[in-house]
Amino acid sequence: MQVALVGLGVMGKNLALNMIEKGITLVAYDKNPHAGEELLSCAKSQGMADRLHIVSDLGDMVRRLEAPRSILLLVPAGELVDAVCNELVEAGVQCNDMIVDCGNSNYKDGINRKLKYQNKFEFATMGISGGAEGARHGPAMMASGSEGGWERIEPWFEKAAASYNGESCFARVGQSASGHFVKMVHNGIEYALMQLIAEVYQLLRIGTGRSPKEVADIFNEWSEGQLNSYLLSISSHILSLENNKQEPLVDLIDNKVGAKGTGLWTAQNALELGIAVPSLVAAVQARHLTNVCDTTAAQEMTYATKATSKVDIELDELKDAFTLASLLAYRQGLALIKGASRTHQWKVDLSKTLQTWRAGCIIRADYLDSVAQGVEFIDTLEKESNALRKVAGQAVMSGLAFPVLASTQTYLATLTTPSNGHLVQAQRDYFGEHGIKTHSGEICHLTDLVEIDAKVR
Repeated sequence: MQVALVGLGVMGKNLALNMIEKGITLVAYDKNPHAGEELLSCAKSQGMADRLHIVSDLGDMVRRLEAPRSILLLVPAGELVDAVCNELVEAGVQCNDMIVDCGNSNYKDGINRKLKYQNKFEFATMGISGGAEGARHGPAMMASGSEGGWERIEPWFEKAAASYNGESCFARVGQSASGHFVKMVHNGIEYALMQLIAEVYQLLRIGTGRSPKEVADIFNEWSEGQLNSYLLSISSHILSLENNKQEPLVDLIDNKVGAKGTGLWTAQNALELGIAVPSLVAAVQARHLTNVCDTTAAQEMTYATKATSKVDIELDELKDAFTLASLLAYRQGLALIKGASRTHQWKVDLSKTLQTWRAGCIIRADYLDSVAQGVEFIDTLEKESNALRKVAGQAVMSGLAFPVLASTQTYLATLTTPSNGHLVQAQRDYFGEHGIKTHSGEICHLTDLVEIDAKVR
């Protein structure tokens, strides 16, 4: 099996070694010749150089590959993807060749590129999660595009991906650019889970006065049970680390949080599609707030420091609240994927999507089986629901910030208790005559139901 790979940065290099190890003959290229030399050196040291061919230009790459060709792009998102695609067209790729964008591109760019290049080659997308370590030893791989192109290489990618209980974490999740959309939402869920863990840490550290190591022990205990997940495990490890002065490592780190854009894209697309994912949006805004002092509006948005209060949190209730909040972060993400799939007619398979997340990726967790059971299962979690209410209330009363915890409780409450939407809709009709719908299904205006004083209006 022959595959080509363009882009030998950290992810490209490690994925290349993974693929060679799995038996794929790889033709690789990077505009930086040192990147190719480094990859070849690594392959030689591991006795795999016979399956690697480094080329000096894309023309040579195309000539070396037998048609129909399969070429992976691991280059930075944006204009460079189009530049490489155009060069490949000039180099002689054909209609039956498949070019796969494996970077963190915006799915809208993937839709446009599929149309742009439809008479030149088959354009497909694949989201890859797991970082450098995952790329080397088995990442989560969320592919999309027509079945035809993937059929010839799918068995090999199933081997290169991570596996869980004997099942590969590679899947063609849907059509068009749905692979990148699924990866984008994966990252949005990642934002929410990271922020949620940080908020629980904040509640235990400042709200109850525990040390980082004590919080690490709690997280470690949770990780040994049903809450076992990659993010909770690394958080426990981070909180246990100290420098040579026995100072907690976490206390030495600047409080500003970085972001690369996929979380923001998740929030933006949810708003555009009209699908509520408040936990994911709150996590994005939480990162923005940590950087508020660097904005032009800093003076208007910076307030005096306020005192906070200690709280008495029952650990079993906190665990239950954390469990439900985690499940709801995934469910919001899946609802967004389902809504986008319906809008774009992608036919995304949610069960395949969850399978790709079972191992190799950042949001892997043992409780994904519970997520797969859906809303019906979440409706049975009465103890956890009550715990989320109580803990969210206690947390807010401490005076500390809990954007994801509070948003998640609001999300669940909005969907399970009486809404206040009738008053808001009445307000809209009062000043804008947008119309209201009565319980009988009639569409009318407030003035049809009651006479309103013109002076008040």
